[in-house]
Amino acid sequence: MPELPEVETVRRGLEKLILGKKISSIEILYPKMIKTDLDEFQREVPGQIVESMGRRGKYLLFYLTDKVLISHLRMEGKYFYYPDQVPERKHVHVFFQFEDGGTLVYEDVRKFGTMELLAPDLLDAYFVSKKLGPEPSEEDFDLQVFQSALSKSKKSIKSHLLDQTLVAGLGNIY
Repeated sequence: MPELPEVETVRRGLEKLILGKKISSIEILYPKMIKTDLDEFQREVPGQIVESMGRRGKYLLFYLTDKVLISHLRMEGKYFYYPDQVPERKHVHVFFQFEDGGTLVYEDVRKFGTMELLAPDLLDAYFVSKKLGPEPSEEDFDLQVFQSALSKSKKSIKSHLLDQTLVAGLGNIY
């Protein structure tokens, strides 16, 4: 499962490949992974330019012209960018075609990954609704809050580290 460091690596890689590109079309082969209204997603994504990339915990953020696409890779999600011809691949579920002829594909063998499209001003509320705690490296990570949670519980340290409400992005592989 991709954890915070892996998602950050994906973010940095995509940033080098797709920033400034305009999405001309989108093809969704597995609609269940789209967690916002499918028609709205298909209508709103084309025409958007990838302005920047971000990450919050294990969530990958595509900052578009006037929307934010939130992608969670879950267990096995992967993005691949092809500058021209896209080879036949078995587990591709979403194709983002760019005006320059390039294509970003989302692949997920287990089909657990998700995508959502939001207005940028709803992003903070979205993560509040997910009860996502602070990043482990952020200034707002409060060691005293974490220590307090440890002292009030008999759970193992590991279970606290995996608790996304206490610290975002850590996972079982660490």
